[in-house]
Amino acid sequence: MDRDQVLSTVEAKIRTIPGVLDMRFLDPELKKRVVESEQQAEKNGACGGLMPFINKGVWEALDREVSLVLVGDVDLLVDDMGLLYMMDQKGQVLGEYVTPAQRERILKEKPETRFLSEDFILHGDIDIEGEPYFLINETEFEHLEGVEGITRVTSGSLSTMTDDMVREIMGFMGPKRWTHLVGFDLLK
Repeated sequence: MDRDQVLSTVEAKIRTIPGVLDMRFLDPELKKRVVESEQQAEKNGACGGLMPFINKGVWEALDREVSLVLVGDVDLLVDDMGLLYMMDQKGQVLGEYVTPAQRERILKEKPETRFLSEDFILHGDIDIEGEPYFLINETEFEHLEGVEGITRVTSGSLSTMTDDMVREIMGFMGPKRWTHLVGFDLLK
C-alpha cells in the first residue's frame, strides 16, 4: 500500500470509533504549534506551576512519522490506565491515577492508601529521592491494531493548554470535548 492509501485507511478507521467527532493529521504548521504549546505547558509546570511534569505520551506520538489528533466527546473511550504518575528522580512511582474499579480494589487491599483526589492515589511507603514530578505517560491505541502498513502506534493526552488550542482550531470548543494525540510509523 502506498502512503495515501494507508493514511486513508487510518482515517476511515479513526472515524468509526464511537465518540470521535473529527480527526486531523498534523501538517508541519500544526505540529509546530503543538510542539511549542507542549513545551510552554511543561515550562509552566503542573498544579499551578508547583510541580514539573513531562508529557511522555505526547512526545512519543510526535516522534512518529505520522501524528494525528482526534476530538472526542463523552462517548470516546481511550485507555487511560497507566496514564498519569507522580515520580521521583530515582524513577519510583510516588502516586498514580486510578480508575473507579482500581480504586475499590486498592481500598480493599491497601486501606492505608492515601488519596490526593478521588482518582489519584499516593503511595506512602516510599523514600522520595529528589524533586517529584508528574509523568503523563504514553498509552496504547488499540483502535489501529491490524491496520496494514503501520507500526509503532502510540498515543498521549495533550496538556490542557494544547487541548484548548487544538479544539479551537478544529471548531470544537465547549465542555465535554477533548483531544487525543496518536502517532505511528509507516512500514517501508
